Amino acid sequence: MEGLNLKDAGLDNVVDLSGAEQFVNSEIIVSGNHNRIVIGQGATLVNVRMQLLSNGNRVEIGPGCRITAALIMKQVDNNSIVIGAGTTIGGCNFICGEGSSISVGSDCMLAWNLEVRTTDSHAIIDVATGERINPAADIVIEDHVWVGAHATILKGSHIGRDSVVSIRSVVTEKFYEPGLVIGGAPARKLRSGISWRRPLLG
Repeated sequence: MEGLNLKDAGLDNVVDLSGAEQFVNSEIIVSGNHNRIVIGQGATLVNVRMQLLSNGNRVEIGPGCRITAALIMKQVDNNSIVIGAGTTIGGCNFICGEGSSISVGSDCMLAWNLEVRTTDSHAIIDVATGERINPAADIVIEDHVWVGAHATILKGSHIGRDSVVSIRSVVTEKFYEPGLVIGGAPARKLRSGISWRRPLLG
């Protein structure tokens, strides 16, 4: 497909790109087995780097999305990234591991230089017990969420619908209430009872 370099070195993988409108300078590398990638109707992928290096992973990009991102799944099997219809992403690293999931709702607007990760990638150990204390955890971003530039969303985070995450925030907690402005490092609730609109001002 024009604008896409696809390398599938695994077994029994499903890569359904039939609905995509356009690929620009993008690459999909699949080296694991039993993975599933589905790109929705009318979606556009620009400078996307997708690496599925383990088994049983799922990537679904909804209809009408326009995305610039890196999506990485490696080492541990059965991870998933699902992005809802009409969502736009200006530039984000998605890192999903240890059998975890990232769910981004419909009509979200994610800016650029973002990081969304379910795993720390390396173990932190309690010296007294020898046990690992930093397991992976799922991330949920509900419908119609705006995430400002340079933000980081870490494992276990949940952001309620119609919310705004301010620039350079680090989200580490669950914010179930809809219509919040959250910000800071770590992020906290700054205001409630809001929504936002996509058209540019000025």
